Amino acid sequence: MSCITLLCTDHPLPPNGPKHDSEDCFSIQPLAYYRSAVEDLGLSMKPCRYEVKLHASEPGAALLRNYLSRHCSAGEQVELWYLWVGEVHVRAFRLTGSLSNLAADTLAQLEEREQTCVTLTV
Repeated sequence: MSCITLLCTDHPLPPNGPKHDSEDCFSIQPLAYYRSAVEDLGLSMKPCRYEVKLHASEPGAALLRNYLSRHCSAGEQVELWYLWVGEVHVRAFRLTGSLSNLAADTLAQLEEREQTCVTLTV
């Protein structure tokens, strides 16, 4: 089994990164390697899917907030998924919130269960 963090949207987004500094790393790339494994889970997701690499930290949350604020419209909803792929078939745990409230503890909470989605309103 492997885990992956995804960003799912209704429209294409530009790739970002990878960016590295002493405190964090951040990248958003089109989903490629795990595409079939994610599809095999049969979860309802927005159609444009991106693999996200970031730390559950305040700098990581700030990088994601800034990226989404630049590339999404006010009121738009995006999905941030934390998935285990492989032989995992559990019901998805879903949370909602606003992008402005996205913080390190939100990112940490995302990783507490096997299949979790946080729907963020920009």
